[in-house]
Amino acid sequence: LDRSESATMGGDGGGLDDLLGVAVIGREKVTRRRLLWTHGWCHESVLDLRQEDAPRFREFEARGEMTIVSHLGDDMGEVSDIASQVAASGLLPEKNAVGVDPAGLGGLLEAFELGGIERESIVGISQGWRLSGAIMTAERSLADGTLVHGGQKLMAYCVGNAKVEPRGNAKLITKAGSGAGKIDPLMAAFNALSLMELNPGPATVEAGFFDLSKVTDVSTPVA
Repeated sequence: LDRSESATMGGDGGGLDDLLGVAVIGREKVTRRRLLWTHGWCHESVLDLRQEDAPRFREFEARGEMTIVSHLGDDMGEVSDIASQVAASGLLPEKNAVGVDPAGLGGLLEAFELGGIERESIVGISQGWRLSGAIMTAERSLADGTLVHGGQKLMAYCVGNAKVEPRGNAKLITKAGSGAGKIDPLMAAFNALSLMELNPGPATVEAGFFDLSKVTDVSTPVA
């Protein structure tokens, strides 16, 4: 958030057997690179249901990339806290700030609202072939270095589970196609990227951020 001039968020999650994923993408000041941060949650019952994944999920938790909750609702409370932090930064656009899968909202809508994000700023991102633009943008941006991520093992796991299904000129990644492997944080990232592709304007000085038009030397530290 400190490095960015604007930001969008994405969320994705299903039932009790799924992960809950949240992504934040910030557009970096001056360079305009996209900076991607993600986090995942699951209920501890998932460790019993998917014992083969339990050690992996515990490792993700130890790395700070995932939170395993013992009480339902704690995950949504943490989503609200993150939404509140991003909203308070002043980086979110007034419209198209948060993207979610309209078919699997669950408590996400309420969690984002409790975090101070207006419902009108939360939009449903069409999935299936309609998400192919974000998928191809992510591919190209990773290749040319304009999308930078945190090197999370959680996301390596999710990307490894993502099965790409060509459909004409489109590319599909769906939960059903990925089988038992979890991809929710990855889908949250695609949802956030879909909104960042709308090119939201930079935060204003009134929002508490430095006016980059006054920077004549790009090496000048920006507060």
